Amino acid sequence: MLQQYLNMGFTQQQIIKAQQICKQNRNIEILDVLLKHVQSPIKEQSQSQILRELSFDVLTPDQRLRQKGTPVGLKNLANVCYLNSLIQTYFHNPIFVKEILSFKYPVQLNFEDLLNKNEAKAKRIKSSIDLVVHLQRLFAYLVHTDRKYVDPYRVFLNVVDEFGNRFQLGDQKDWAEFNLQFITCIDEGLKYHENKLMDAEMQNKDESGDLHDSDQYQNDRNKSGITLTRSMILLDENKAKLIEQQPLQSQSQNQTIINRLFFGKTKEYITHPNQRNQSEEQEQIFLQIILNVKNRSLYQAWEANNSFLIEGYRNGSEVIELAEKTIWITQIPDSLLFQIQRVGYDPERGLIKMNDEFRFEKEIYADRFLLENRQKVIETQQQLNELKIQQAELLSQMDKYQNYGGISMLTILNTATKYVKEVKSDDEIMQKRIEQCRLSIQMILQKFQVELDQINQKIEDLYAIMKKYKYFLQSILIHEGAAESGHYYTYIYNPLLKHWFKFNDINVTQVSEEKVLRDAYGDGKSKTNAYCLIYQRADRFEPQSYSDYTSNSVYAQYIQQNLYEEVINDNKKFSIEQKEYELVELGDMVVEIYNVQFQQVNEMARKFKNRNGNPVNNFPTYLRTLLDQMNDLVKWSILDYAIREASQGKRNLRDYQEQLIFQQRIKYNFEQLSQFKVPSKYDVDKQTIKHLQYYYLQYISSLRITAIQQFQHI
Repeated sequence: MLQQYLNMGFTQQQIIKAQQICKQNRNIEILDVLLKHVQSPIKEQSQSQILRELSFDVLTPDQRLRQKGTPVGLKNLANVCYLNSLIQTYFHNPIFVKEILSFKYPVQLNFEDLLNKNEAKAKRIKSSIDLVVHLQRLFAYLVHTDRKYVDPYRVFLNVVDEFGNRFQLGDQKDWAEFNLQFITCIDEGLKYHENKLMDAEMQNKDESGDLHDSDQYQNDRNKSGITLTRSMILLDENKAKLIEQQPLQSQSQNQTIINRLFFGKTKEYITHPNQRNQSEEQEQIFLQIILNVKNRSLYQAWEANNSFLIEGYRNGSEVIELAEKTIWITQIPDSLLFQIQRVGYDPERGLIKMNDEFRFEKEIYADRFLLENRQKVIETQQQLNELKIQQAELLSQMDKYQNYGGISMLTILNTATKYVKEVKSDDEIMQKRIEQCRLSIQMILQKFQVELDQINQKIEDLYAIMKKYKYFLQSILIHEGAAESGHYYTYIYNPLLKHWFKFNDINVTQVSEEKVLRDAYGDGKSKTNAYCLIYQRADRFEPQSYSDYTSNSVYAQYIQQNLYEEVINDNKKFSIEQKEYELVELGDMVVEIYNVQFQQVNEMARKFKNRNGNPVNNFPTYLRTLLDQMNDLVKWSILDYAIREASQGKRNLRDYQEQLIFQQRIKYNFEQLSQFKVPSKYDVDKQTIKHLQYYYLQYISSLRITAIQQFQHI
């Protein structure tokens, strides 16, 4: 649990303080205390302070070594876990990865000329290009590095707003909001690929003023009749303004790879009930589809999002009335992003997170939401409406039992059972009645669930003929925490390996599908649940196109030579760092053994002092008894023994001579011992080695003689 809260950006001292508060009041949780009563120090720190702290690795080099076949993690840059989840998700989009790795820097682009024309635009373009370059570099490391995790700081540094301003480390961001900004910058940067530079420059010449000039945008909107904004539901007006300031060209006008992969297009119909033959049409571009958690499942929430009534609608004649709005997809992206709307507003508590259970399928079909299938859907509408009425009635009935004052009746009865057993253990009648009530409610809910499953199946059967656009679940973004803060991590499915992996900053582990879905669905109580779902189109993403997390990954063929060489050189440096660390660790262990052995040699020598012959249990004891003094030669023999013991026979005194780091570490540890225990000088010469070899041969001879004598005695 400690690591979980550390990942959220809290310090160990803050967590301990929160634990102490919780012990005094058992009705509150640690996370609530951290969010309400403990002020995070990150805001008070400057960017340079944060960077200094981030440059320090708490893990040792051996702990930072990547295991073979394991995906690479990402370092958490002070509350930017949302960035790490984003990068890992995009790294598992093969088409996107290929586009990024194939990017070539536009060396001919004249930034000075851009600066003179429009400084804000020039800053934004420069950062967008640099973002692609550093993401390309990061992807190369994710393929070839030997490190357990790498640093995404340069990627974060080049995600900018429409004016070219960078985000601040330490600020917690909404994942969806940051994703919009991130993908916008990537899209702009990719336009300046070396081979596409002429097209990008021509586009700039055709623009009047800044790319995001609001007046020009409004004029274009009025001329085309198309709303060129990304369809999103955000929490406040400031975020909405962000979207307003960032129009995206219609896909038919500028079909970039980013548009095709992530942005879809819809046609919205607003029909007036009093004028059934009259309707308004509007086109929109969307990045994500909002799902209301209260709709309980993906299909139900998607349908509710695409067809609903608008109260108080003002039509062209200024008459306020009820209108019906339906949304149909006209262009569907290869990657579908769903945001589960879990944040709501309570008048007393402000923003709250709704942890309701929300279910979704591993495979979905988008056909029923496409404009091309509108007539087919309308033909089944009457039957569908009847089924939905039955569905809504069942859900309402279930909600009475599952949400009684915000708590499930089964939870209440389980608590009551526990209470009676502890307080009134002899009251068997009450226990029996509570148990009967619990079983009765459980059976009712099971009956409702069976009926609901049957209705859902009938609904699915209506759409059975519409199964052309198949998508599979590829990523699940998990949020743990409250409405305004918490921690993000991601579950990602690898179709090639047929395994789920948990990407939690520097830690990446393989997990079972059962664990993934249990965490993602939520249970109404836990603050850990799915926030975003990403599906990929099955006929566009083949399993063979995904990485197998080895250096022979299919991604490797797209990595440019200079980047490949950079990562290989970094691996060599890391290998040296590993070996140096091993020598330092070995040096510490050697001196520990040396210290113990020194005591034992002295004790054994005293025991054999008044006896005939020499001890043969080990060479240092033999030499100490033979020379009858603890001189440098004996000490060097003890050191040689300690080196052999610590390295399991792989190293000896010669390594002390030849390995400078090893020698320096032993010298450092020797300085912590008394002068009597260590050699008078720390450099061993050739003459000393020869003397040791001479006496060692004598020692071996004595061993043989002793062995012969023991054999003859037998």
